[in-house]
Amino acid sequence: MEYTRTSARNVHATLRNLVNGSDSLLDVGSGLCLNSHEYNCKVILALEVHRPYLEKRKNTQPHLIPINEDAMNIQKLFLPKTVSTVLLNDVIEHFPKDDGLHLLQMCEEIANKRVVVFTPRGFFPQKAYDHFDMGGESYQEHRSGWEPEDFTSRNYNVTVFENYHDTRNSSFVKAFGTNHAPVDALLAWKECGQS
Repeated sequence: MEYTRTSARNVHATLRNLVNGSDSLLDVGSGLCLNSHEYNCKVILALEVHRPYLEKRKNTQPHLIPINEDAMNIQKLFLPKTVSTVLLNDVIEHFPKDDGLHLLQMCEEIANKRVVVFTPRGFFPQKAYDHFDMGGESYQEHRSGWEPEDFTSRNYNVTVFENYHDTRNSSFVKAFGTNHAPVDALLAWKECGQS
């Protein structure tokens, strides 16, 4: 399966297009819910392992329901095909590769519409660094790198956002320094449909 490339930088507009119109959104690794106000969904389930992020979340609207749980337990929380869309925005790279692949499988089983993933391309060596300074260092460490083929082999559509991560990102500077070439990002999505 092929993938496309773009030099565009507005990933959030593309994410909105993939998420909006969903009855329910499971935002895995929602963090502080910084972008959830942009999603037009009837219900947003904000799943986050680090409780302080949920306690200080930026979106406190009543249709956003915070859930403090490890993503690897989502099959215990949700039955198959019970959530319209599952979003992993800057999340999958925090898991070892085998766990990340298992997480994708579980998300595909839970979603009845689609699974959407956004992640750096390749390994982005982020150490235990919490940009928000809220004690989540161990959860912020990157443990895997992802390539388009990791998703196309699972029948995902993939767009490579070329040179997306650069010195405008404090995590990039901390990981690579100020003289490193920009790093691509991947947006992958899979239509799950009813089964």
